[in-house]
Order: sequence, then structure tokens, then C-alpha cells
Amino acid sequence: MNGGSRGRLVVALGNPDRGDDGVGQAVVRALGPQPGVEVWEAVRGGLPLAEALVGYERALVVDACLDLPVGEVALVPLFVGELGPESGRWLHGLGLAQGLALLREAGLPVPRTWALVIGVPADLPFGQGLSPEVARAVPRAVAEVKKWLAN
Repeated sequence: MNGGSRGRLVVALGNPDRGDDGVGQAVVRALGPQPGVEVWEAVRGGLPLAEALVGYERALVVDACLDLPVGEVALVPLFVGELGPESGRWLHGLGLAQGLALLREAGLPVPRTWALVIGVPADLPFGQGLSPEVARAVPRAVAEVKKWLAN
């Protein structure tokens, strides 16, 4: 793990072979390369993702969320100490805030982290491609990522 600052990071979480669960990847692909920003695609969250974030100044995780109306977009802070263990039910976010808290308690430099979540239906079938409602949210989510990067 790198203890030095590595700038900003945007991470897309999800499985594009599970339909709308791939919305995070759809957002970062639509976003395209951004100067001075690392962009990753990942399938696993929780502590492994928290460990990968160590050393970054700021991080944004883009993921599907079961608790929002389908197609809604929301920016949620994952700042250590500001979330309880049951906060947020986006599909890959469970445990990430707690993982960040553990790493901070261990003295590691964890970033200020946000989740940009997009509402998806509870039934995520196997197969590629987004439903029309979720696909319509992608441009709004890209705009939110750009606003986050500008701040």
C-alpha cells in the first residue's frame, strides 16, 4: 500500500453481466478519461476496496443502489465516522465505510470518499445491458461525477 497522496480516484463497481448492476461501469465509460484522475472498474467492494483506496486524497465510488427509486441518482458521503453499519444498500457498498474506518484507526491515510449511487430494480437478471430507466440516468450520473471532480 502506498502511504503517499495519489490524488483523485473514480471507481465503478458492479457486474456488467448482471444487467443494471453494470451501471457504474456505464457511467465511467461515458465519462471517458479525465486529466489527473485515475479511473478503475471493480467488482468487489468492502475492505478490499477500502485497502485499494489508501493513499488517495479523494475517492468517488459509482455503484447501483437498491434503496433509491429506479433511475434516481444521489451523492452519498462515506466519510469515516459519519455512517452507521447499516447505512446504504447499494450493491457493492456494504462494508466500505466500515473498512475505511478500520484502516483509519490503524493509522493509514484513507481518502475522503463519496458514493454516487444510481437506483436499480431489486431483480437483476443475468445478461448485459441496462434497462431503459437506468440507461436514462447515465448522463445525469456523468454530470454528477464531473461536478464532483470540479470541487
